[in-house]
Amino acid sequence: MKFLAFINPTRRLVGRLFLWFWVTLVLTAVTSAWLARMFYQPFQIEQPSNTDIQELVSMVNELEMRKADYDRFRPLLRDLSIRKRRSFISVNLDTGRVMSDGGPPLRQDEENLLAQFARQSNYISVQLGPMVAVGPVLVDFNGTSHAVFWRHPDGKGGPERLFTWLIPTAVIISALFCWLFAKSIVRPIRHLQHTGRKLAEGDWQARTDIKAFRRDEIGELAADFNLMAEQLSTMWSGQKRLLADISHELRSPLARMQMAIGLAHQQEVDTPTLDRIEREAIRMEALINQLLQLTRAEAGKPALGKVNLRETMRELFQDAAFEASTNSKHFNCDEIPDIVLRADATQLNSAVENVLRNAIRYADTQVEAAFTVKDDQVTLVVQDDGPGLTPQECEEIFRPFYRPSVSRERKSGGVGLGLAIAQAAIALHRGTISAKPGDSGGLVVTITVPLGNERE
Repeated sequence: MKFLAFINPTRRLVGRLFLWFWVTLVLTAVTSAWLARMFYQPFQIEQPSNTDIQELVSMVNELEMRKADYDRFRPLLRDLSIRKRRSFISVNLDTGRVMSDGGPPLRQDEENLLAQFARQSNYISVQLGPMVAVGPVLVDFNGTSHAVFWRHPDGKGGPERLFTWLIPTAVIISALFCWLFAKSIVRPIRHLQHTGRKLAEGDWQARTDIKAFRRDEIGELAADFNLMAEQLSTMWSGQKRLLADISHELRSPLARMQMAIGLAHQQEVDTPTLDRIEREAIRMEALINQLLQLTRAEAGKPALGKVNLRETMRELFQDAAFEASTNSKHFNCDEIPDIVLRADATQLNSAVENVLRNAIRYADTQVEAAFTVKDDQVTLVVQDDGPGLTPQECEEIFRPFYRPSVSRERKSGGVGLGLAIAQAAIALHRGTISAKPGDSGGLVVTITVPLGNERE
């Protein structure tokens, strides 16, 4: 039994491909043959037309006039066939022997059929494959009676009528089975595609059950897909647990440190040193908060809904303008478009806020922000007049903890997570974020997000 299961061709996709096409061809041939037998009757008996009867009588009259010139009946029949370019069949009524001259040879069953109708008193038209025999007419030759039939091609189509059934039948059957076969191949692939999309959207429990009923290459692919999903889920759970544990372990001593700093301030213990410790504690708390924010952004499960861009961004840009003014810098922004897009307001605000704060932090005197709406997507361009970055650094700044200048980051209090958070949040919206050096210096950051629905 194991050997039979091993050689079973349906275990592999190549075997199924072969069997499907082979079975389709066999069924098409068998069905076509059955329809041919049903609708094509080789021995159909009909009443001949008057034209056929007149033609037959005319040729037999000529046969009667010329039979005195021949000793045997066969040469007479052959010469008349050549001269008239007609095909004749005669049946010897004494011996039952069938003789044909001209045209395709007769099968045995056709000869037997004509022998049965040789003594027919009325004219008949007998279907013999693609030909029609019209007769009989009795002719006496040297004391022997012969029944003569005139044979000509079937004017109703013959094989053509058969092909009118065979060709559509073959097309319909092959199309049906090929469609069923294609559907059996595409269905599990679409299921895998749907499951993969759910996994990409953050559903770490998404699995496929294809492997339960398939043992071919697609079933093996489904098994490997589930194994990959299981490993990704384990890695993601471990990462979240690790970050949660680190955050918890860091928050506890951080809280105790802040309490101790407060008590030391009350006791007036070395104030400059305490101020330094307090700044480091604040920086550590900011780092923990940003790590948690990056983790949530990378979770891949945004709460999408209809968001009015102007309403959700108005307060954010007002805060950015206030922050720039307190740092003696100018923030200029075009009017925010009054459009509706499908987005997670919290994540989108987080991305834009990090970009704006980054620009204000490194700008020398001013920051420019401008919106454009085109081709069902909204684009925000933020440009500062700061020192800028090289093209290579522009590719790296979205990496977590990347610092193009350590001294500059420490001076500004940054830890290299702001743009990484922005990139993760924009990726949740299937958008893009990029940076490049400005034409006149500084850095230009471009955010593009699809609207996801109709505008208001």
